[in-house]
Amino acid sequence: LVLLTFLSFQTFSQEENVDAQKDTTISEDLSYNEGDLILQLGTSFGYYGYGYVGSRTGFTLPLTASVEYGITENISVGPYLGFARWTYSNYLDYEYSRTFISIGARGSFHYLPYFNEIFESEIDESKYDFYLTIMTGIDIRNTSSSNAYYDNLEDEVKPILRGVLGFKYYFNPSFSVFFEGGRGSFGYGNIGVSMKF
Repeated sequence: LVLLTFLSFQTFSQEENVDAQKDTTISEDLSYNEGDLILQLGTSFGYYGYGYVGSRTGFTLPLTASVEYGITENISVGPYLGFARWTYSNYLDYEYSRTFISIGARGSFHYLPYFNEIFESEIDESKYDFYLTIMTGIDIRNTSSSNAYYDNLEDEVKPILRGVLGFKYYFNPSFSVFFEGGRGSFGYGNIGVSMKF
């Protein structure tokens, strides 16, 4: 994430220098445009129901990634992937691990221009992006343990259909931070960084 941040600021700084040398006026780019390719990397929080009983003894951050392509002036679509793993220890000193993979497709409706028009507001469309996202796919849950009881638990594969409300703030035309609230890949919140190409 630090590397992506550094590269995006370096690119933006170089573009400003070139434009200044040419003494031209830089046209303002909208936060979302048809034809944009958007890469998001984030982590989720507010998860629930990922263990049975016992105390959590180890975990990996719930990681999410998605790529969306702007197919119209207001709609972008693409795949997403999520991964998380937790280890638990119960009162009988049995340990077991739960691994979660979420995979599927998502489509986003970027509604800030309509919001500005309806409410006669002047939110900067080059800095902010408001969107509603629908996600569909499957959740895969796997349990592993040295104890026979947990080994007997079958893997779960469940279809999903979920929706989130998203918000992005762009530091420059290519780099932004985002927050998504709602039941996404994992938990009820997702926060991270986004790169636009």
